[in-house]
Amino acid sequence: MRHLIFMLLLLISNTASSQSVPPGMNGVQAWFSAWDLVCRNRFGPSDTVPAIFLYDDSSYYSTIPRSATDARFTAPGPGGKEMQWYTGAHNGTLRIPDGQSVPLGLMSFAAADSAGNPFFVMATPRFWKNAGVESRELGLDKLVTAVFLHEFAHTRQQQGMGATVTAIEQKHPFHDPPLSDDIVQHLFSKDSVYTAKWKEETNLFYQAAFHPDQRTTKKLTCDALRMLRQRQASYFTAGKEILRELDDIFLTMEGLGQFSGLYWLQLPSGGGFTYATAVEGMRRKRNQWSQEEGLAMFLILDKTGLKNWEPDVFSAHPKTIVQQLHTACGCR
Repeated sequence: MRHLIFMLLLLISNTASSQSVPPGMNGVQAWFSAWDLVCRNRFGPSDTVPAIFLYDDSSYYSTIPRSATDARFTAPGPGGKEMQWYTGAHNGTLRIPDGQSVPLGLMSFAAADSAGNPFFVMATPRFWKNAGVESRELGLDKLVTAVFLHEFAHTRQQQGMGATVTAIEQKHPFHDPPLSDDIVQHLFSKDSVYTAKWKEETNLFYQAAFHPDQRTTKKLTCDALRMLRQRQASYFTAGKEILRELDDIFLTMEGLGQFSGLYWLQLPSGGGFTYATAVEGMRRKRNQWSQEEGLAMFLILDKTGLKNWEPDVFSAHPKTIVQQLHTACGCR
């Protein structure tokens, strides 16, 4: 029945009027060009083209039809390919493929529908500007491009780590707090002892990432990994054991997202920033644990020169950043 409804919408939409690229899409092509650059230079090509849902203050812009009254336009998407887009008034909400009707505020995320197909949702550059978002280090346009790269990288992880998270959620109900990449932070941020241990561990990863000596980098990394395992063993107990797996997964997913933005920012043909400025720009307030620690871990992985780690992160049976660092640094 769902397929029948979709096909009916598609047939009806083919009679809708075509138009030029709407002004609300200004700046979006730069996002796709940045993603193509990162894939071409670092991640490798992808066969995955997610359904894309963008929006500004009044309209949505989608690569799949949303309404029989959609207007159509053609514009480039990922890979530089011309794509059919659909637009209309959103009236403050957007129905996405997982069945939810999402109230539209300032957001960016990737997810998958019930069949495991990835989709992507994000506010357009104009929406971010109207919301008053700023970045002293990067400027608004490059900050928002980095945010896009972070979240769009997750579309390539949905068949691997994303599917694992979905399977975990089906077996282990999470209510307070609900399951998200911030679940560890939500559960333990008010525990001052835990927070101190996490900060010490994360700081050690950053020391390793920026130490000039490669051998010392590897030693510090192994020390930090032992601290991570001790933290998990001490706190993820009494019904919380599943957090050990989730912690590794979210450090990998969020760390990779942060690294995606950082990689583009420091490319001369990308953001054009120095490495140090790009790192500071991605760390920003340093208040999101999985992003903050995960970035440090990927900086180390990049520094060690471990070959072909990218396919292992994006595969249907991915390796976590913890596993990758053990291999790269020879930890026991």
